[in-house]
Amino acid sequence: MPLDRDLCLDVPSLDAEHALQIDLVEALGRAVAEGKSPEVADEILEKLLDYTRVHFLAEELMMRMESYPSYEAHRAEHGELLLELQKLRGAHERSDRPATHDTVDGLRSWLSGHVRTQDRAFAAFLAGRAAGR
Repeated sequence: MPLDRDLCLDVPSLDAEHALQIDLVEALGRAVAEGKSPEVADEILEKLLDYTRVHFLAEELMMRMESYPSYEAHRAEHGELLLELQKLRGAHERSDRPATHDTVDGLRSWLSGHVRTQDRAFAAFLAGRAAGR
């Protein structure tokens, strides 16, 4: 599914990765809404966690290669989401806290907020560097 315009950064690699990340969150939302088995939600959570790790590594590498001055703060925010996803997956596996509508809404909110702020600032930095070259 294409990204909403307000989430588009005009950095093709990041936009493609964000679209896939959002698709996984939406798949989790559908699984929860449709009352799918815990195994289905767990599989989606695992994919989301794996993909998010890879995406964050790629984004952080890009930031380092471009000498992005806000790298550490941006990376710290990535770490917070990864920790939350790991906790959610672990709790879901133990059936302590299954994925819920609130869980999915929280993930959706965090991801869109991160893209609109941290990632947009990085995209603006990249555009400024490209204009100066």
